[in-house]
Amino acid sequence: MLTDAQVRKIKPLEKKKRYSDEKGLYLEVTPAGGRFWRLKYRFNGRESTLTIGSYPEISLAQARRARDEARIQLYSNIDPNAVKNERLQQIDGNTLFKSLAMEWMEDRKAVIKENTYLRDLSVFEKDLFPALGEMPIDQIKGKDVLACAKKIEERGAQEMAKRSIPLAGRIFRFAIRKGIIENDPTPHLQEALKPRKVKHMARLDISEFPPFLERMDRYHGNPIIKTAIQLMTLTFVRTAELRMMEWDEIDFETKLWRIPADKMKMAQPHIVPLSKQAIELLEWLRPLTGNKQYVFYNHSTAKPMSSNALLCVIRTMGYNGKMTGHGFRGLASTTLHEQGYMHDAIEIQLAHRVGNAVSQAYNHAQHLEYRTKMMQEWSDFIDSLRNKIIPFPKHKHA
Repeated sequence: MLTDAQVRKIKPLEKKKRYSDEKGLYLEVTPAGGRFWRLKYRFNGRESTLTIGSYPEISLAQARRARDEARIQLYSNIDPNAVKNERLQQIDGNTLFKSLAMEWMEDRKAVIKENTYLRDLSVFEKDLFPALGEMPIDQIKGKDVLACAKKIEERGAQEMAKRSIPLAGRIFRFAIRKGIIENDPTPHLQEALKPRKVKHMARLDISEFPPFLERMDRYHGNPIIKTAIQLMTLTFVRTAELRMMEWDEIDFETKLWRIPADKMKMAQPHIVPLSKQAIELLEWLRPLTGNKQYVFYNHSTAKPMSSNALLCVIRTMGYNGKMTGHGFRGLASTTLHEQGYMHDAIEIQLAHRVGNAVSQAYNHAQHLEYRTKMMQEWSDFIDSLRNKIIPFPKHKHA
């Protein structure tokens, strides 16, 4: 029998796993991070499964109430799945792509900038709603989303075409959390679009990094934003992933930061091993924002800090046009590759695609011990740069 505390601590593994409660109820956890309440039952001599909904949207207590309701239906010789399907048909309006998209947009309106909200709304209204808006989300296939993106691509708006696919994917994952569907068909659709010209973000060479660290340490502005930049140098995450970091995602015992799939560019969960230096930064920050949802909480706006806040600090330090938030990722990648660290471990830590579509679902947990050691050595290396020492061993790590 499960408890609330046990359910909260359950993490995804490399294979799908079921955690039993009682009377046929169990929680199914997928490698991609999905957590679904299901009920196993028999009706007319045949075994069936009822999907109740996803956790945490459906709590343990709510799942048990749904189980008890289904058992009453079975006692009356009524199939719970038939009742569920009948209910879904009655509330079709709430399962339409447009209805779900507008609900998702409204939910995030308070934590995003107005121009981001208006930009996303424009993509929905101009490019996605005309074709998908009135379709029940469980009837939309990957080819339908791709057709919308192809139309955008045909008019020359390549960046908008690329953006439309993950934006649609957010709605599928929102529907998954609501228990309406179980799969997101969008993660690999971008590969069918024309490749775009790679734009290299401004970044420093490793030889230029010690003066940057010195200026960063001397910076006396907003301590929360300063800590964000310091943590960015130690974690290789994207700016958006850092900004939206939540305290509940951090396991201080295992020193791991687990980012759910719906926050990641590639729609796969991601694990960031936290070095002792990264843990120290978070412990220092805990008295300032530990009572809030977001680690980098802006008390003035009551939202997570903006990406512009990071760039403003970098400009104030005198590095306008020379360094960006994304530049930390390129710097780490180049340096670690030059030092002979395992290519796949570096790419997985950067949350890049490695391998085929099947293996990508498991990548977040691969080479974790190796990556933990690599991230600690990287943090030690950053510390040594402050003393103008290059400490990486001469031998190869691969």
